[in-house]
Amino acid sequence: MLKLIISVCICLTFSACGQQNKKMKTPSPKAMAGVNIPIDTNWTEKVVKSDAEWKKSLTEKQYYILRKHGTERPFSSELYEVKDEGIYICAGCKNPLFSSDAKFNSGTGWPSYFKPYSRKSLNVGTDNSLGMVRDALTCKRCDGHLGHVFNDGPEPTGLRYCIDGDGLLFVPKKSALAVATFAGGCFWCTETIFESIRGVSEVISGYSGGKENDPSYESVGSGRTSHAEAFQVYYDPKVITYQDLVRVFFASIDPTIVNGQGPDRGAQYRTIAFYTNDEEKTIITAKIAEIAKEYSKPIATQVVAFDKFYEAEEYHQDFVKRNPNQGYVKAESIPRRERTLAKVKDLVKSNPEK
Repeated sequence: MLKLIISVCICLTFSACGQQNKKMKTPSPKAMAGVNIPIDTNWTEKVVKSDAEWKKSLTEKQYYILRKHGTERPFSSELYEVKDEGIYICAGCKNPLFSSDAKFNSGTGWPSYFKPYSRKSLNVGTDNSLGMVRDALTCKRCDGHLGHVFNDGPEPTGLRYCIDGDGLLFVPKKSALAVATFAGGCFWCTETIFESIRGVSEVISGYSGGKENDPSYESVGSGRTSHAEAFQVYYDPKVITYQDLVRVFFASIDPTIVNGQGPDRGAQYRTIAFYTNDEEKTIITAKIAEIAKEYSKPIATQVVAFDKFYEAEEYHQDFVKRNPNQGYVKAESIPRRERTLAKVKDLVKSNPEK
């Protein structure tokens, strides 16, 4: 509960940015690497939500583009420069819209494609705004606004589908990165630990292990959900193994504490090793059997089949890096990181800042 109290104080002190703290973060292309989203063109029902439901399920940028027919600044979308193989889907309903095979550099500053993914991708309507007549594009499944189509594209279609990238998500066709999910108490602490481990490219703080949809920091931190503070590790299996990540995880926690770590107490701070297949489960249980001899109390860490992960609010990401002088960070997060890294020196990056 200590971290929650400190966080409340931060929000009160910096009340001007309180609204920003509650906004969801659009997953980066890198963060999407390990997300399992089926490419479904067999859907039969449209996705219909109230305005309030859209506001809750979308980031501010996504809501502005998809529901308010907004337009992003040119060259501002992360997806503009993406050249990897994959599928671009609607951020509102996951309807596949474009393939990377149809993407080209139009020089306009907006992601551009010469054909849609399928006949179920887009609707074309008329836009009479700005004193001109244009062909407007909306998602065929949720009617979300996406952009416009013009007759100045490359062969074979001669069309340019000019799209607001903030209305899209990118699902890579293949990725060299794998994903591991854990819960180890305060996610500020665990994120900074794993970002220091070689082979790890990114760590995302979030919530997992519960049943409720779209949990928030306020609901999880106050114990009003069954979720725990969790984190996902994006790593290169050619550089570091899942077995080594499990080793780091158990080095970072006291696995005998029930519902807590350090000064934080409650089920939201319980420790969990999530597995996605039998091999990962075997590795976790073998590690628990190994370390059980080192403790006089039973191991309390849960071993749970992974289901869903909800990314935490943007201000939680890279919290220690961005707030090195914050009270809890100085008293708990940094010392915990240093204690852990001392136990796994062979796995630490030569330059932990990278």
